[in-house]
Amino acid sequence: MRIIQVAHALHPTDAASRQLLNMDKLLRGLGYETAMYAHRLDESLTGRVGMMGDFSAEPEDIVIYHMTTGTSFNRWVWNYPRKIVLFYHNITPARYFFGNAWGSWLKCLRGRNDLKKIAKNTFFAWGASEYSRRELEEVGIAQTSVLPIIVEPDAYTKRGEDEATLRYKDGRRNFIVVGRGVPHKKQDEAIEAVAWYRDNISPNIRLVLIGNIKPSYEKKLRALVKKRALEENVLFTGQVTDEALCTWYRIADGILCLSEHEGFCVPLIEAMIFGLPIFAKPAAAVPETLGNAGVLLSDLSPRGVAEKVRQTLTDELALARLKKGRAERLAAFSPENVKRRLETDMKEIVRLWQA
Repeated sequence: MRIIQVAHALHPTDAASRQLLNMDKLLRGLGYETAMYAHRLDESLTGRVGMMGDFSAEPEDIVIYHMTTGTSFNRWVWNYPRKIVLFYHNITPARYFFGNAWGSWLKCLRGRNDLKKIAKNTFFAWGASEYSRRELEEVGIAQTSVLPIIVEPDAYTKRGEDEATLRYKDGRRNFIVVGRGVPHKKQDEAIEAVAWYRDNISPNIRLVLIGNIKPSYEKKLRALVKKRALEENVLFTGQVTDEALCTWYRIADGILCLSEHEGFCVPLIEAMIFGLPIFAKPAAAVPETLGNAGVLLSDLSPRGVAEKVRQTLTDELALARLKKGRAERLAAFSPENVKRRLETDMKEIVRLWQA
């Protein structure tokens, strides 16, 4: 028996791709023979991962499909002649792209429909969160479990520093938003909160938007920055290196996550690793990933966000509670704990497969 993981596309910087690669490492550590295939593959992974054109499986092999959105490859999955195991990375509800990104709207709409078809050919499924697992139940999958995204602290803390980024350790409070820029991630709300903070609390603040931003949305964000006269307070970094990302985490005073939809939210765990205060909108899977490691915002107005940031950063007891909460969440999401969950689930998967 081999455990074969497949995906539509794999790239070493993508969270879903990293999960597949990390799961392969854990599965091999548990004694399973493994293989990985992708329909599209970054050249840096050539040799480690095969192309789907070379896919081969014996009847006793178990196939795990990592699903992220609607693609033509999904047809291969629901037509696979044997039942599969699904890892569901969650598909953003299409409504968030309606009117602002029609291509993404169509892919997400198609993905939700594809999920129903794939569910019929699935005998076990994982969600990265309880939020995602419930969606799997709703489409009729009987055997489901939660397997968090694997985040290895050493992969971050052992990174070197980026000298160009260090120049922003200049006495200002730096608050970061990490992740792709699309309207439902609400970078615009972060900008408005920083504007209120600058005008009413202190001008000594900087908001750093880290990650690629959809061009049409970036245009709107830059227009908002200009309207609020925040050119000296908001920085757009675009995609950054791993070293630069870790440096931003080291010099940041906090992280904002005002996103309306997250299936897990890896930046929350990354922020915990670096000991950052986290201020988040209580949406989708964010509350369960965050636990007591951050502040769930009840007042999402610019004033409400800014005031909560100020209050928290000047309250030693609150900061101590957050520190304790971070330690608890990092322990819960440790690679060792995830490995134990994977080991337990794999025993059940093999039992079901051989029954």
